[in-house]
Amino acid sequence: MQLRLWRELVLRWHQARGVQNLNLNEWPLFANPTIDRTLSLEARREVVQDLVASGHAEWKDEFKTTAFVMWRSQQEIAASVLDFVRKNGMAGNVYTVYDLHSGDEITAGADFHGTDPTIFRRALEILEQQGKAALFKGASSEEDGVKFVADA
Repeated sequence: MQLRLWRELVLRWHQARGVQNLNLNEWPLFANPTIDRTLSLEARREVVQDLVASGHAEWKDEFKTTAFVMWRSQQEIAASVLDFVRKNGMAGNVYTVYDLHSGDEITAGADFHGTDPTIFRRALEILEQQGKAALFKGASSEEDGVKFVADA
């Protein structure tokens, strides 16, 4: 129960600020100087490990002192992209990964628009593994393409 509450707090805090990096020694909500209380390093690591286990974070270093926080897991983003594709009749067409992630015309306003590019690509890779999309290598990363399967 306590870990779930911490997970929700961390995710809400990071989403509200658009911040994805968490340093165990510097994250402000792990300490309350007003009452001179601080969560132990072991407990901090346990909170972040719970985020990792839920798919909402990844450790950035081997010492497990910094993490990359995703308020939406890669699986959640993949599901959102697939839902968007289905609702907008986009199956069977090829799009650049960049246009889907950051383009102003196709996905502006979609809840996945502007997602970290690495996380967005991983979400597309999940769809590819599920047989719902095919990724194509372009001349540059901005020209990489994706085609959604017609019966996705």
